[in-house]
Amino acid sequence: MNRLLIWAGVAVAILLLLWRLDHISGDRDSVKLERDQLRARAESLQNTLRLQRELNADLEELDRKHTEDLTNAQAENAQLAADVAAGKRRLRLQATCPSAGVSDSTGTAGVDDGGTAELTPAARQYYFALRDQLTRTEAALAGLQSYVSTVCR
Repeated sequence: MNRLLIWAGVAVAILLLLWRLDHISGDRDSVKLERDQLRARAESLQNTLRLQRELNADLEELDRKHTEDLTNAQAENAQLAADVAAGKRRLRLQATCPSAGVSDSTGTAGVDDGGTAELTPAARQYYFALRDQLTRTEAALAGLQSYVSTVCR
């Protein structure tokens, strides 16, 4: 009887050990699966980070280029304004005198004020302000077009 109890105890112990090993094996498999999923996610995140860095580098280059272009255009506008103010360069206008208000009844043809058409000092400032705004608008538009063609495509 003692032998039978011993063998029964050993059989129960072996069954418990096998049952526990089966659960440990299942746990090990689930941990491996979770590890593989986490590795795949980490690789995906690393790839996303690499792509984001490349995109940021491209955007920084676009920004640098367009900022440089804008700076150069603004410097050119400032130089033109300084040259006009110093008398080194002149603004050329295409102007015509409207025929309304001019009397044809005069006997002799002549021009009272034969000078060239020129902007008033206030209009000159507006001209350069508008030119500067146009430069900024063109630079912003070029930058946005580059951004759309680089990032959105």
